[in-house]
Amino acid sequence: MDLESERKLLDEIRQGNKEAFRTLVNPLIPGSFRSALAILKSRHLAEEAVQNSLVDMYSSIMQGKDIQHVGRWFSRVIVNRSIDIARKEHNHKNNQDIAELDIQDMSVSPLEDIVKKEQSQRLVKSVMSLDLQHRVVVGLYYFQEFKIEEIAALLQIKEGTVKSRLYHARLKLSQMLHVSHPQEKEVQI
Repeated sequence: MDLESERKLLDEIRQGNKEAFRTLVNPLIPGSFRSALAILKSRHLAEEAVQNSLVDMYSSIMQGKDIQHVGRWFSRVIVNRSIDIARKEHNHKNNQDIAELDIQDMSVSPLEDIVKKEQSQRLVKSVMSLDLQHRVVVGLYYFQEFKIEEIAALLQIKEGTVKSRLYHARLKLSQMLHVSHPQEKEVQI
């Protein structure tokens, strides 16, 4: 959505047009939910983060806050709300709602479908087992498809820190998933 369309929708929202708010946020919700899910490891908590973010967004709009680039602004709010919830829930056992995730695949056979779902669930479970700082960058980079510089700006950290966290997250994931590294030679038996 271009800036002029966003500006027009923001003005309509301030005048009480609820449909304009739906038009503005509906395209943002799926990606935001995936990011929140990657950070929080729980469908319920991710829904809470998205809902809280929507309330924050609506309140900010109605208070006249000057919001530039709504998508980026909302992504920043989602990440912050998700991190807030993750910190609050840190003392509780982490709920992994992996079984509830619907990982769609267009496999040819039912056996291939089962194998791919198991691999996908294993990957998601592995990502969910990463610590918070690694889950956040993995979620933003792979699920939201943010660029490294965008993640750095969003999290207010250096680009090198983002790269380092992605590198270490990939290492941990490869260890968890027992993936061979390109430098390693595979041993044939």
